[in-house]
Parts: sequence; structure tokens; C-alpha cells
Amino acid sequence: MRVFYAVALATIALLLVPPPSPGQSLTEAAAKEKERRKAAQKGKSFSDDDLRGGGGGSVSTETASGGSSTAKPGETGKSTAKQKTEDEVKAEQSAAWRKRVEAANKKVTVLQETIDKIQLDLNDMSGGVYSSRRATLLSLLDDTKKQLAAAQQSVADLEDEGRKNFYR
Repeated sequence: MRVFYAVALATIALLLVPPPSPGQSLTEAAAKEKERRKAAQKGKSFSDDDLRGGGGGSVSTETASGGSSTAKPGETGKSTAKQKTEDEVKAEQSAAWRKRVEAANKKVTVLQETIDKIQLDLNDMSGGVYSSRRATLLSLLDDTKKQLAAAQQSVADLEDEGRKNFYR
């Protein structure tokens, strides 16, 4: 039975540790940055008349080939995509915040359950006080408690963010 607990705790510990991610080569990073900059340059350009509210100027949109297409002067205020209202944006931000809080709370719950299982296994004194297994469990317990403290801090930070932005 103790072997089962040890295997279960080791499995949980391995699941909580993120796998190492392979490093990104310099050429891949440079290519991604080049694409990001190219994408950032695309967009609408406005004339001074558009900014003053005159509406007489034309709006041009850059295409992927670097050229520009010009809209007719009467269509300057119209956009093909529907703009989101402030309430819709706020609702989307609130929903995203709720998902982050839910994920953080779930992580706290999993870590607390792991700590409880480790502590239960440590309370079994039949294996001896000075065994290597017990030392490993104590080390795992300390690491998990640190992870729990970080997770609880992230929940507190998210709740603070929610209060500042009037989510709920």
C-alpha cells in the first residue's frame, strides 16, 4: 500500500512539473520578429481631414504587397467590420478574467490536495523516521507548499485586478 502511495505521489509530482521546452533558434526568432513587424505595419492610414472630423479625406489600407487601395470619399466613416461597443469589450474582458481566476483556483485546489496526500503519507511512521523515502516526501512537500503559495498569490493578484476593473 505504501508503494502505491509513493508511486501515486511521484506521478502527481511529475505531472505538476512542466516539461522543458526546447529553445528557439536565433533564425526562428528573427523570422518571427520580422513577421511581427511586417504585420504591425499594416493598417489604416488617416489624413488630417479625417482626424479633424471633416470626413472629406480618403482612407487607404495597405495591402500585403505594399500597395494601397483607396476608398471613395463618401465612404470614409463606414467600416466593413462591426466595431464592438464598450460594454461588449468589458464583457469579454470580464469573461477572460473569470476563466483565469477559475484556472488559478483549480491549480490551488490540486496543489492543496497533493499536499494533503503527501502529509498523510508522512504521517505513516511505520517506514521509519530517517528513511530516504521520508526525506524525499519532505522535500516534495516543501516544493509543493512553495508552488501553493505562488498559486495563492496569483489568485489574490487576479482578485485585485477584478476589483480594480469592476469585474464580477
